[in-house]
Amino acid sequence: MSSNPVHPAEAGLPTLEKLGIQSKASVDSTDPLPIAQQWLESFAKSTSKQSTNIPHLVNELFLVSSFESTILLPDSEIDAKTGLPPVPKTGNSEPSVYWRDMLALTWDFRTFEGSNKIRKFLEDRLTQSNIRNVKLSQETPPILASPFPDLVWILLHFTFDTDVGGCTGVARLVPVAKTGETKWKAHTVYTRLESLHGVSESLGPGRKMEPYHGPWDQVRAEEAAFTGREPTVIVVGAGQAGLGVAANLKVLGVDTLVVEKSERIGDNWRKRYEALCLHDPVWYDHLPFIPFPKTWPVYTPARKLGNWLESYVDSLDLNVWTSSEVTKVVRDKDHDLWLVTVTSKRQGSGGTPEKKTRTFRVKHVVFANGWAGGEPYIPEIPGRDKFQGQVLHSFQHKKAADHSGKKVVVVGACTSAFDISVDYADHGVDVTMFQRSPTFIISATALQASLAGLYKEDHPYPIEVSDRLNMAGPLPFGAGLSYRTGPILGKIDEEVIRGLEQKGFRVNTGFRDTGITLQYLTRGGGYYIDVGGSQYIIDGRIKLKGSCGSIKEFTEKGLRFDDGSELNADVVVFCTGLGDGRSALARVLERDVIEKCPPLWGLTNEGEVRGCYKEIGSKNLWSMMGNLAYCRIHSKHVALQIKAIEKGIFGVRVKNRTKLFGFSVWLTIV
Repeated sequence: MSSNPVHPAEAGLPTLEKLGIQSKASVDSTDPLPIAQQWLESFAKSTSKQSTNIPHLVNELFLVSSFESTILLPDSEIDAKTGLPPVPKTGNSEPSVYWRDMLALTWDFRTFEGSNKIRKFLEDRLTQSNIRNVKLSQETPPILASPFPDLVWILLHFTFDTDVGGCTGVARLVPVAKTGETKWKAHTVYTRLESLHGVSESLGPGRKMEPYHGPWDQVRAEEAAFTGREPTVIVVGAGQAGLGVAANLKVLGVDTLVVEKSERIGDNWRKRYEALCLHDPVWYDHLPFIPFPKTWPVYTPARKLGNWLESYVDSLDLNVWTSSEVTKVVRDKDHDLWLVTVTSKRQGSGGTPEKKTRTFRVKHVVFANGWAGGEPYIPEIPGRDKFQGQVLHSFQHKKAADHSGKKVVVVGACTSAFDISVDYADHGVDVTMFQRSPTFIISATALQASLAGLYKEDHPYPIEVSDRLNMAGPLPFGAGLSYRTGPILGKIDEEVIRGLEQKGFRVNTGFRDTGITLQYLTRGGGYYIDVGGSQYIIDGRIKLKGSCGSIKEFTEKGLRFDDGSELNADVVVFCTGLGDGRSALARVLERDVIEKCPPLWGLTNEGEVRGCYKEIGSKNLWSMMGNLAYCRIHSKHVALQIKAIEKGIFGVRVKNRTKLFGFSVWLTIV
């Protein structure tokens, strides 16, 4: 076993050395199909309700491991010198083993690490789940993969049924040398609920087949008005999160109303700053059921995305009330309902806005009102009242031309800060970026390379399969792969990184050296996907201020920093992110309800997103947020849970009882 120091992120990777495989050539020519078939047959027998054999499952079909990852330990466990958590107790001597489940067996989002936890999970859930009809997927045959010279596995997809619904699974089998022979065992297994038994979906053959010759617009208007009827679900917010949930609920036959406070669907994107554009490639960002057309630009302008959301609602006949706001959500304990007060400002008969209020009695409320509820965060800085200039948050900023001839300071050094600073520079505005802390930089080219295994132009996998594979990697395991790919992707960007550092711009290697994914999932920011902004700093078109401590105070003419230096400004734009997502909820929920709500975003100790895609502390109260890809993937999960509750087949949620923790400072709920 190698004595080289091991990074905590990659300590659990199932390297050939750990598995006892002396020569990679001995497994390189393996035919994956018969091995996958044999393993799955044994898996099916061991998980069958009639012949459950948990010891055989854990000891013979899976790697046996006591490995416990440390990469997601809280900040209090970080070594002050290295900035890293401790190396796992087993060091680099033992590979990890995981079972990740999304609703199929636990009715929750859980990752079980190590043989003992997997065994306990199976003892609790296997018999009552009643796994059956286990079959190898015909859509995606098993493949032999080797992402690095010392890693080899067979990747196989399978389907199965439980008493509740149809499910899919993904397994990674690794070669283990044992008593002179090589045996393939599972390193990771992922199971996911895909459909509910007895629930027809209005897709394909399930769509409306009969011709319709009536006044379609009138029928749609009456349906959306909810006159004389109550929706089953109210969704707060008509961004990608709310519309994705509404679309999946409609397919499952659940009557849903989406409430949007803006005048038009898509205004949450359309009315942001003029330079806003997605930095994710288009093939990563499709919405449920309707992919972007082949003519769509790779990087979507915000206004174009807003228009797309508007057309999405029309195409899928989703019920949305615009210019409307949920002002109160109160429990009706006697009837197990939520009383939701909606105030609408719509055009009256005379053409003037009329305010109308209606209180709905609904079973479910889904909060999908934007990242952190769309609440801008500006740090409290003394002296703001004496500053003679203008102070804005990036959410309030519109366009660079508004500040022609002004001296602007942009506080922050991540996505919004770069977008806005570049726009200022392009319009000849004197702009200085103040960098508070190091930023993770990855170019759009490098990001596309990192996504190419799952999301790229003309990928052989359908988007549903790519999403399944994306979720199939438990995050502690994925962190190890990301740590290894970091230097490879860094080669693409090394010239730009060198240029930034020469200018004094501070860069880092992402969350604990693991790149962008965990940076996004733990902080929701702290990075910039470089679409050209870095070169503006290198060329001096965007001036840089940093390494001077924090902002100590406002002065009459600008800002003063901890080191005593000052920076004059006519306009200060804070690109400092958004606050605690619970703050927006606290304005409409009762205090005892919001006190039960967990933090929204960040990761649990298992590597699952906190508080999202399931109930948030109270029965039938849900939260939905994230980028377009996460909303596409998890909107179906929320819809399946709601439909299962309505059908009376929702089981017991196997909750993570370990104390949850996060990596960001959450604001006090008011």
